[in-house]
Amino acid sequence: MRSWFYRLSLYFGVVASVMMFGCARSDSVAVGDRPDVAFISNNAHEFWSIAKKGTEAAAKETGLKVAFLMPPQGTSEEQRRFIEDLMNKGVRAIAISPNDSANQVDFFRTINSRLPVIAVDNDIPHSEARRCYIGTDNVAAGRAVGKLIKEHVPPGSKFMIFVGKLDSQNAQERRLGVVTELAGGADKAKDAVEKMNRNEYPVRFGDYELLGTMTDDADQAVCRRKAEDTLTKYSDVKCMVGLWAYNPPAILEAALSQKKIDQLVIIGFDENEETLKAIREGHIVGTVVQDPYNFGYESVKLMAGLVKGDASALNRPDMNEQKQIFVRHRIINKDGTARKAYQDEKVEAVDAFHAKLKELKGQ
Repeated sequence: MRSWFYRLSLYFGVVASVMMFGCARSDSVAVGDRPDVAFISNNAHEFWSIAKKGTEAAAKETGLKVAFLMPPQGTSEEQRRFIEDLMNKGVRAIAISPNDSANQVDFFRTINSRLPVIAVDNDIPHSEARRCYIGTDNVAAGRAVGKLIKEHVPPGSKFMIFVGKLDSQNAQERRLGVVTELAGGADKAKDAVEKMNRNEYPVRFGDYELLGTMTDDADQAVCRRKAEDTLTKYSDVKCMVGLWAYNPPAILEAALSQKKIDQLVIIGFDENEETLKAIREGHIVGTVVQDPYNFGYESVKLMAGLVKGDASALNRPDMNEQKQIFVRHRIINKDGTARKAYQDEKVEAVDAFHAKLKELKGQ
């Protein structure tokens, strides 16, 4: 009896969250329907609305019913409840950007043994816990951020990194990429990375000193408050890096509120509307963007192959030996100029990129 009530409460909790936030459905499946496959994000930020567009396009092509769910608070417990509800409804495959993936390997291994699990954006660190990963090469994307730092921030400067949660693999990998680039390679960064992982700040990487990593539990207001605290405590900080979509706008708000925008270099990640506006206005020097539309599109296409018994679904030419499909990142700056320091990075001007983005959003 207790188990029945527990499951019922979970079910209604999920449905209530879905209805309240209006983000648990795509045009191809209504709340309460039995979806064929599902996509679960790791939070409810706008970034994932672009991925949803990709799932909807793939749903039309494949004829599948696709449920799209975004956890309102961005917690692993919410994701678990979504998964339980979906499995009760008979879902046949799930794509998910898992929160706290390192501590949920056993959970996802169990789920993956029952139906295909595709890791998106955040990988799961065990080959038996997912069929494949689709998303950014986050270390490489982090190195692109490091290149922006080297271009815009004088050697010898101090900087701070901001990110939602460090229990997410993408956050860990992006940060690793940033400091690896600044140090001049993985071998040169090794000892300093170990200090960083032990929170023994400040840590020097090449010509730059990392003051710390500020986390905010995916709360933009908390990020802003911590950015303000950083500007107050470290009068000589020259650069702030925001590795999740809402971090750069929060940092910008803090810098503007303290009238320190002219002395601070802000570098972003992802294509938040406020970030793009700030690049256009010269307040943020650049951002490294992913391709969430293709995260959603490719995930549904791959799940369609798996649930329809296509043996070649996991033998794609763009999949590496670790069963990872990397969707290429890009650097967005004001004029689209490919600086020498960027090497082979793909660079786009903010206006042209923003126009494409609004088209994807149907604006």
